[in-house]
Parts: sequence; C-alpha cells; structure tokens
Amino acid sequence: MEDLLIKSCLEGNRKSIEKLIKSIEDLVYNLALRFLWTKEDAEDATQEILLKVITNLSKFQGKSKFNTWVYRLATNYLINQKKSTFEKRPITFSQFSEDLNTITEPTSYDLPDRDLLEKEMKTGCTLAMLQCLNRDLRIVFILGSILKIKSNVASEIIDITPETFRKRLQKARKLIEGFMNSNCGVYNPKNTCRCNKKINTALASKRIVKKDLSFVSDVTIYNDEMEELNSMTGIYQNHGEIKCKTDFQNELTKLVMNKRIIDGIQNI
Repeated sequence: MEDLLIKSCLEGNRKSIEKLIKSIEDLVYNLALRFLWTKEDAEDATQEILLKVITNLSKFQGKSKFNTWVYRLATNYLINQKKSTFEKRPITFSQFSEDLNTITEPTSYDLPDRDLLEKEMKTGCTLAMLQCLNRDLRIVFILGSILKIKSNVASEIIDITPETFRKRLQKARKLIEGFMNSNCGVYNPKNTCRCNKKINTALASKRIVKKDLSFVSDVTIYNDEMEELNSMTGIYQNHGEIKCKTDFQNELTKLVMNKRIIDGIQNI
C-alpha cells in the first residue's frame, strides 16, 4: 500500500500527496518541536521538511522503512539549519538551574484549568532542558530516549555507527538526569521546584498564554496512569503526541501542485 501511495504521488496525484503529508506531518512536527522548542520554529521547519520529503520521493528506494527515511531527511535538516530562536540565546544547564531557582511562587494555581496549564509548564520545561544539549546530543536523546528508536535504526537515521550513537545517548542521558535530579521536583521529590507553583509567574511574564498554548490542548492525549514519576524517560514519554494547529496538508498541497514542483517530483 505504501509503495502504491508513493508511486501515485510521483505521478502528481493530488489526493495521494494529501494522504502522504497527513500520514507523516505529526511525526515531523513532534521531532521538530522537541529539537527547536518554539512552535513557530517547529512549524516553519516542519513545512520545509515535508516539502523536502515530497520533492525527494523518487530517491526513496525502499531499503529502509519509509518513516525511517523521513526521519533521516528531517534530522539532517534540523541539525544543519541555521540557529533557532532559542539557540540565538543559548542556555546552559547551570543557567537554566539558576533561572528556575529565581522564580519563587509560593502560591499554587487552583483554577479549573490547573491540570492543563501544569502540563503545559512541565512539557515546556522538560523540552527546554533539551536545548541545553548541543545539537548532536539533543537529536540522539530525542531519537533514543523519547521516540524509543533502536540504536541500529537511529544510527542509520543520523549516519553514525551504532556504537557512537550509544555513547552519545549515554552522555546525553547523564546530563539530563543530573540536571533533573538536582532541580526537578517531579523527578526527585526532594527538590522544591513544582510546575504548579510556577504557573502564576509564567502567566504574568507571558511565558504561558492561556489562549495560545504551545505544547498541550484540551484534546492532547496523555497517559497519566503510566507516567513514571521517578523516571526520566517516563516524564518525557508522558508528553504524548503534540498536535499542531497549522494546516500543513492544505498549504503544502497547494504548493506542491504547482506545475514546476510537480515536474520536479516526476523528474528528480
């Protein structure tokens, strides 16, 4: 079925192109958001990556799974693109720790949307931690610890040896785990930092805008019962799948159906 869909896309079939984009847009967006942190940068990157996927379809030879090939295009784009908004103001783990400790908010947030905003706070914070890693370590952590892609496949995606992938993953995990153990009250109950106690300050400083949440919505799927509160991987896995409000399918289909681009798809 996948081969037939790709063949139909290469022939310029609009419905097939729409279907293909729909099947991978969340995969690409979730990778981009975790790598870049801001939804604006992630949306821009997602559109560029999806366009690359469509215009390079003829280069997919079926030697790996299609999603693996998509991940390879996506990670190559993310690792080599210009600095993101967040990276223009780089932050270290020590700076992040200092920032967290300067936000003192003794009053808990108890309005009806408490759970939603607490998840927004937690997701934003844990994704911000990833920005303290350099790009090579960040992409390895996302692939190995968050997306749970096996080292032999993940190493193929980013074109390194499985041994190098495992070494980088071990280093990235050690850095993230060390930071969380020293700062995060979810990971280590001995720490005083709690997402709920940061909500009021985040709202006041517009780090969180109720009508424009970056990471969660009332339809985001979470699995609270399965969350491992003392597990680094469990905390990241609990983000669920983050939905994007941008209609990539409609925008990209219009762009791809441009005759020049269709000719490019068919003749690459």
